Amino acid sequence: MRIYRALILISILLAIDQYTKWVVQQNVQPWRIIRVSSFLNIVNVRNRGMVFGFLQDAKSPWVFWLITLVSLAAAVFVVYLFFKENEFIPRFSLSLIIAGAAGNLINRLTQGSVLDFLDFHWGSHHWPVFNFADACITVGSLILIIYLFLKGGENVSDSV
Repeated sequence: MRIYRALILISILLAIDQYTKWVVQQNVQPWRIIRVSSFLNIVNVRNRGMVFGFLQDAKSPWVFWLITLVSLAAAVFVVYLFFKENEFIPRFSLSLIIAGAAGNLINRLTQGSVLDFLDFHWGSHHWPVFNFADACITVGSLILIIYLFLKGGENVSDSV
């Protein structure tokens, strides 16, 4: 995947993430549940912690800045790999990860938390609430892991 195409993809995914969060923030009151289907609700939940709400209840500003700095360092590392990589699948997967990380980092820095709104469930069993950026990071990571597994760890791991 050429750099300019990857940058366009990142921009589109980042715009979708920010737009979906804005729509939910404007139209759904905090903790209100909107039933979309038998397995999906839309909610407005603020996540001050990390993935799946880890450290969500930590009140110290040091925790916020630690999470923010770790997220920023990880994003810088992924961007470094992105520019070193030339193959389509690794660059595509890194593009997804960058878009998702940027979307959540923007919210963390501008609002002090990340808006999560996708609540998938099966009966009374709920998956942790997440957002479009989280989905990008997860899908990008899975594609990269599968790619590296099938290629025997070549390319991206050699760039480190």
